[in-house]
Amino acid sequence: MFYVQGINDVSTLRFTKYTQEKEEENKRERSCCYSGFSFRFGFLREGKVKILRRQRNRYRVRKRVQRLEKRQEDKKLFAMMIIVAVLGAIAVCLIIKNQKGTVTYQYCQEYVMTEELPYLMDFCYYSSDEWKGKIEEEKFGGTVTIQMCKWLLQQTGTAEYVVLPEGKEKQTVTRDEFNQVYDQILDLLDEKREIHAADEILLKQEGQNFITANQTYICERDFSFAKPMKSYEFYVRGETIIGVRNMKGISSAIKNAYLLEESGDKIRFLYGGDTYEISMEEWQTKGVEKQVCDLVWEEGELCKIQLKEERIQGNLIAVDDSRIQIEGYGEINRSVNLPVYKIYGSVEEKNLSDIVIANMKVEYVVAEDRVEAILLVEPAQISRIRVLLLGEDSSPYRREAALTCSTPYTVDYHDRQEVREQDAVVKGEELFSGTEGGSIRFTPAEDGGEFFLCSQEGEKISLGYRGVLELYRYPEGYTLISELSIEDYLCSVVPSEMPATYGMEALKAQAVCARSYVYIQMQKGAYAPLGAHVDDSTSYQVYNKQAREETTSNAVWDTAGEVLKYQGEIAEAYYFSTSSGVTGNGDSWELDSDPAYGYLRSIQLKDEPEAFDLSGEEAFGAYINSDGDSYDSFAPFYRWNAVCSFGDEEVLNKISGILAARKEKALDAITFLDEKGAEAENVKGFGNLTGMAVQRRSVCGVILELCLEYEKGKVILKNEYNIRAVLGAGCKSLTLKDGSARENVSLIPSAFAVITPSPEGEYHIKGGGYGHGIGMSQNGAGKMAEVGKNYKEILQFFFQDVEILPVS
Repeated sequence: MFYVQGINDVSTLRFTKYTQEKEEENKRERSCCYSGFSFRFGFLREGKVKILRRQRNRYRVRKRVQRLEKRQEDKKLFAMMIIVAVLGAIAVCLIIKNQKGTVTYQYCQEYVMTEELPYLMDFCYYSSDEWKGKIEEEKFGGTVTIQMCKWLLQQTGTAEYVVLPEGKEKQTVTRDEFNQVYDQILDLLDEKREIHAADEILLKQEGQNFITANQTYICERDFSFAKPMKSYEFYVRGETIIGVRNMKGISSAIKNAYLLEESGDKIRFLYGGDTYEISMEEWQTKGVEKQVCDLVWEEGELCKIQLKEERIQGNLIAVDDSRIQIEGYGEINRSVNLPVYKIYGSVEEKNLSDIVIANMKVEYVVAEDRVEAILLVEPAQISRIRVLLLGEDSSPYRREAALTCSTPYTVDYHDRQEVREQDAVVKGEELFSGTEGGSIRFTPAEDGGEFFLCSQEGEKISLGYRGVLELYRYPEGYTLISELSIEDYLCSVVPSEMPATYGMEALKAQAVCARSYVYIQMQKGAYAPLGAHVDDSTSYQVYNKQAREETTSNAVWDTAGEVLKYQGEIAEAYYFSTSSGVTGNGDSWELDSDPAYGYLRSIQLKDEPEAFDLSGEEAFGAYINSDGDSYDSFAPFYRWNAVCSFGDEEVLNKISGILAARKEKALDAITFLDEKGAEAENVKGFGNLTGMAVQRRSVCGVILELCLEYEKGKVILKNEYNIRAVLGAGCKSLTLKDGSARENVSLIPSAFAVITPSPEGEYHIKGGGYGHGIGMSQNGAGKMAEVGKNYKEILQFFFQDVEILPVS
């Protein structure tokens, strides 16, 4: 330590100086004593240095070794920590396993989960729950092994017939190996062939619904691995996916999709009414929009686009499940999957029934000699109607066909054309001689020419048909189609539907109703397989059963093109003969809940209608037993009385046949209940009819539900036509308001009726009106015209909130 010395430190300085002098003296003495041993002293000094150096080196080595040993100890400690962590994780897994009883696996190709088996094996011997219980009893692991496959074969009795994969019993089998085993089991035990493999492209998933390119499946299992726009191979039973066969589909395609647009590496396409988007390589998507194509998947992924660019154009004449008839081309095969795309305006998918046959510009996408898709390139320009002329037994087909024309006419066979003289009779068997079928078109060579149907002897048996006729030959027989303009058609409908003696305004109202009705029917396309829009019977509108009249034709041409419109759409203008004094709102056809039919309403047919409620038996009984004052009250069918009996076996058989036939047409309109209240298929075993009663009636009074009581069951009838048909089956007599009688009644006049049993076992039915009672009463319209109402006032009286406007 350094000190600053002061004045008082003299003794200290003196002592220090003495000490230094003494040390110098000692050094000199030591130097004299050892001067003779200088060499030895040097040698000893050098040896000591070497010793010190060795000691220093050993120290350094020892330190290095200590550091290395410490590092080794650190590594051992780290390794121990990892081992402890792993063991801890294993312990946690074991704890979880002990708590939950399972280990989490997932769907993959390398193995099959044990939990998949109950659903796959549900088709034989046990239910899925029973299979699950049996598997749990065996305490198998989480994946299927060869041992488990052996056990499965023992349980199903197929061990002698099924080949197993090679390997040790505990060896896990791959999904491919298991498929081979399962497919062999299906071959042996699935006798009804309920289960099959389906290579499907998943478009989207909505809850338990898997919507694929081919159909919608139900999937009750957790298939969270499945992603939209990927393909998979499933095991399917009915409409339910029961398992996974392959995690990647092998080869599948979306047929006849419409490509909307491409943007970089993405395309949007329309299929099944929905729009989808998917990515592809950009070079594959270039310039592929606005075309019909097949999208092809391989190994689970979209791999290519196959465009279908060939198109033809022409009017669609007829279409069924296997063929399509195009004007100018004849019959062409069609794809089972035949989509219809509207490509004018906004692109959307439509139905075949949306095509107004013979009245639309249509393009057809063709590939491999068949029509793959239909493109609607512009809205329908409806001007022509095609009417199926029913045979004598009201069948579309007739055994024989012969016709002639009032002028020369052409016979067009598609590949050739012939001219026939005026009044020359041609017969179907001669025209189709040497052919299996097809169609022939007949056209008058002069304006005003009319065709007539003939007997085989050449005698005319019909009124004249304007326009053209087409004759088709099918295995079931011949069909005849009358094609003409809509206004010409109506000129042959109105006189068949309303007497020409009615006032002009009533006839005009009838013409507008008939035109509105037929436009709606043409858009429904019920007869498209036979190349027609409607038939000529009361099922649509009676056509050409009454000679044309000048007054009725004038009514048609004076209102040409006019229709009823409700909220901008053509209204389906129903009409009927005679009311009971009130009209229905459509509830007897269950139309009252459909807003599209909001123009139908229940009204009283008099100048100042009043509010009413005839839904009660007493209220309607009092009403129907009074004459009342109505526009229709002059008509004979305004009130009528019927006597019915249902005890004869013949009548019961007739009712049974009616119920069976009507059930096929409308499943929900007829319900069979056995004596225990369970639903049955028919009245077989029900015994005799013991009674009947009205269960529900509309506010307008029409019967909505009629219950037929049998000895061992009952039948609930809905729909006014069904009720009229069943009651008509037992009708013995019918007397009208004017005292006249009607015989051979098969349908009581209306369902506006009260049913009263008599002590003799018969039923007395008091009713009013003729027809379904919905829309416009023709007799009522005639009376309204008589008192000065014009046709627009008449129509707006019967139809609520409608406008009378041109069709386009």
